[in-house]
Amino acid sequence: MDDDARLIALLLAGDSAGITQVRAWVAGALTRYRGRLGVEVEDLEQEVLLDLMEALAAGRFRRQSRLETYVFSFARFKCVDRLRALGRRDMVEIDDETLTFDAPSAFEELAQRETAELAARIVAALPTSCRELWEMVADGLSYREMSGATGLSEGAIRVRVHRCRQQAIELRERLLSRRGL
Repeated sequence: MDDDARLIALLLAGDSAGITQVRAWVAGALTRYRGRLGVEVEDLEQEVLLDLMEALAAGRFRRQSRLETYVFSFARFKCVDRLRALGRRDMVEIDDETLTFDAPSAFEELAQRETAELAARIVAALPTSCRELWEMVADGLSYREMSGATGLSEGAIRVRVHRCRQQAIELRERLLSRRGL
């Protein structure tokens, strides 16, 4: 009896070692879907294990691949089916009046104001060439477009942007150390 047949026999007999091995394969297959499935993933893991045992008992595993590959594919298809089912859920309309937006706390407002003031001080302290580059970056220009606007090569623009970023970081560190933060 090969390893896959032995593992199937152990699994169907309820052996804890067999169940643990197959459950680990199922969990591995579900890993990439955890973010999209959220709280559904635990229920789906149990459902996959039960459906898999049913499929193995019915002889649907034809040994065209290793058992681990079959389990992984089986679990992935179950994930895709569940995601499709979740996507078909009816959407509920919510009136704008029922939505309430919490205003930031006084502390959050103060922190935002201080952050904006610090950023303004850093930008003001940077050389004019850096401020011009940052304006182009803020306008969404690519390095190629910045190169065309300045007449410098793309590589030179990248280096200058990097150096300006380093200068801004150093300025920020100095300003924060003066504050005692």
